[in-house]
Amino acid sequence: MDDSVAAHTTAAYHELCSNLDYARDLVSGGKHLQRLQVNAFDVADLYRAAWVQAVSALDHWVHRELYDRALGFALNVGEKRPPQFFNLRIPMQMFEDVHYHRSRTLQEAFAEHLRDHFGYQSFQAPEKIKQALAHVTAEPLWPNVEKQLDSAVVRLKDIVNRRNRIAHEADRDPDDGTRRLPISADDVTLAIDHVQQTATAIAVVLGRPPAVPLQPIQDEPVQVTAGLTPKQELYRRFWTEFRPVVVQHRWTKSTPPPQNWWDMPSGVGGVTWVLSYSMFGCRSELYFGHTDPAMNLARWRVLHERRDEIIACFGDGLIFDDLPNNKACRIEVRRHGPKITDQAKWPEVRRWMEDTQLRLRAAVDTVGGVPNILTDSADG
Repeated sequence: MDDSVAAHTTAAYHELCSNLDYARDLVSGGKHLQRLQVNAFDVADLYRAAWVQAVSALDHWVHRELYDRALGFALNVGEKRPPQFFNLRIPMQMFEDVHYHRSRTLQEAFAEHLRDHFGYQSFQAPEKIKQALAHVTAEPLWPNVEKQLDSAVVRLKDIVNRRNRIAHEADRDPDDGTRRLPISADDVTLAIDHVQQTATAIAVVLGRPPAVPLQPIQDEPVQVTAGLTPKQELYRRFWTEFRPVVVQHRWTKSTPPPQNWWDMPSGVGGVTWVLSYSMFGCRSELYFGHTDPAMNLARWRVLHERRDEIIACFGDGLIFDDLPNNKACRIEVRRHGPKITDQAKWPEVRRWMEDTQLRLRAAVDTVGGVPNILTDSADG
């Protein structure tokens, strides 16, 4: 990807790339099984699954771009908004919650409203994608996309139609209901590549997302919850304001904690995703904290051996630390400087935490996800 395209990509785009890589992994698995001449099931079903995954990845990405950009416009009145943005309707209950009762922030309430309003809709067909993104850009979408990518709309329609046939008609041949339509690894690879090329072209049309202004609140008095110190109350407030992001990505259902870290499940016992404030600033990490140090080291080494691939996906700044003087291990990225008492920087820190967690999780996924291996000592 050249610099002109990379400048317009977002955390949502990086998540899309990760999801498309998963679709490519399904294709690779199918090709491997074909070479082994596996006959226990129709290997072509892996190709069909990859096709559906690619279209679903595009659908999810369009939702993310719509949510994130619309929220950015709502929070920054200085940004020029597209006309269609002003056609978004909000319920009076949300208005009163934010402006009168002050029971929720605008960020929390509007983010929830966007998910409620658009979450059930499908943004796969070109016309639906155009209608969705018209809320966040005034640029003519498909004419500008096709300046970069010939026949983008026609090809995407074909891909979506095949996806619908797979999902709703079992991919049956309309002329012969006794058999399914043929599909090959090359067919699916071309479809996945076109989805990514189309999304990249759309990202260029969308341009940079609206800047969310920092809102200094350092002069706001800290109302301390009973039983908490003033600093614990700051942590609780920070994580409470970060909670809409956590809910959006379904990272955890736990309550925002009154402490400097928030750990979230990875799906593997003893391994957690963690965001935290530290002595040097902030940390975003994958933490191996099982009671068995040997298990932590073994799992960490699995990823350490593939660190070049992980770093290539994540980007610069990733630290692989086996913590030789500790029982745990971690893979982390750091942001030096911020303190919890510097409330003016909270919005900036929250954006950094979301971005680094999305990229770290996506990078680990590209090499098979969090290792779930057992050591001899763990087995007893």
